[in-house]
Amino acid sequence: MPLPSAATGGARPIGSGVEGGRSGAGVRQTTPDGAAAFLDQLSSPRYVLDLRSHAPGAGPPAGSAPRRAESPGGRAPSPAVLLVSRSGDGEFRAVAELLGRVGVPAVRVDADGIDGADLQVDPLRGVVRVDGRRLRPTVVWPRHFSARAIEGGGEPARDLFLRESWESAADQLCEVAAVSLRAPRLRAPAQLRLAAASGVAVPATLLTTDPRRAGGELRGSRLVIKAAHRHFVEAAPGTLTGVFPVLVARGDPASGPVPPPRPGPPVLVQEYVEHEAELRVHCVAGEVYGFRVVKTAPDDLWVREDRVSVHAVDPPPGVVRAARALAAAASLRYCAFDFLMRDGEPVFLEMDPDGDWRWMEAKAGTTAVTAAVARMLCDLHRAHLPAAPRPPSGRFDLLSFLTGRE
Repeated sequence: MPLPSAATGGARPIGSGVEGGRSGAGVRQTTPDGAAAFLDQLSSPRYVLDLRSHAPGAGPPAGSAPRRAESPGGRAPSPAVLLVSRSGDGEFRAVAELLGRVGVPAVRVDADGIDGADLQVDPLRGVVRVDGRRLRPTVVWPRHFSARAIEGGGEPARDLFLRESWESAADQLCEVAAVSLRAPRLRAPAQLRLAAASGVAVPATLLTTDPRRAGGELRGSRLVIKAAHRHFVEAAPGTLTGVFPVLVARGDPASGPVPPPRPGPPVLVQEYVEHEAELRVHCVAGEVYGFRVVKTAPDDLWVREDRVSVHAVDPPPGVVRAARALAAAASLRYCAFDFLMRDGEPVFLEMDPDGDWRWMEAKAGTTAVTAAVARMLCDLHRAHLPAAPRPPSGRFDLLSFLTGRE
């Protein structure tokens, strides 16, 4: 799952690009026992992302306004967009700023800022109180909220209860909004099956605890080993260790001086796809925005940022059709996709409804996706505002008459 870079305030698209450079040129490769190199990233990390301090300008940890007491019978709840994530989520920070410029309130609830947070949800009335501010959520968008980000007090049972309770509460916030952008959690096998059913090419893939044996069942001279879940693990709150894809040069998986390893954690083993281009695209309310990504190794996005070039492009028609079809099939208003172009046709790699975009934008010198997301949220918010009260019976309202509302 993508997470923001606390160091830059931007966001590197965690989860994108399991392939290397164009047609694999210059890609660093491991031996056929690449599973060991893949898992070594856990014991000897090459990249650790520290999110424990707020990114610059992140604002208060929970809610977007200081606490103020309001009685239940006081002012009516204010319609607002509720953004549920982490304090370092630069995408939400940029979108909230744009929404504020057009008068759309956006309130944050952040997993790493819930210590002492005031939250109350009235499911029957559809009212939420966040740090003393009473809201009627028009849209709720949960993105990077994770119980693993919550600091505990050192008592295992209490800490587990705290984290599970907040994770459940964050999920239940979606139930009281007019619109929820909570995404279905489609894991890699489901994504690949969905893409194949939609007529989009996919790489041959196996989920396995024995990558050496699985490699013998896939074609091609190279294979990719990657995480079955996320490309980061959060062993301590706010500290993420990268577990990035590894490109494996095929050999005879049944031979060699290294004895077959014991089964390890489940991982994905995929055929390496020779390709002319790698594309990251973002589908926002049916509009598709594309970036061409050029790199020399799968982990360049995180450990060798200077080797990565990103250019905004008009996605080919086949990519646009595929992204729209997959987003519609999964009922997603927003989603990021990774495609490879092979012989002019897209090959689907993965889709991420939490996919970050600001790092790509910064590299390419554009803010098109940020603006599109803000427009989408603004439109959803305004479409679900409470209806204006009608004038008392017997009174003639000239404005309503002229606009055809009478």
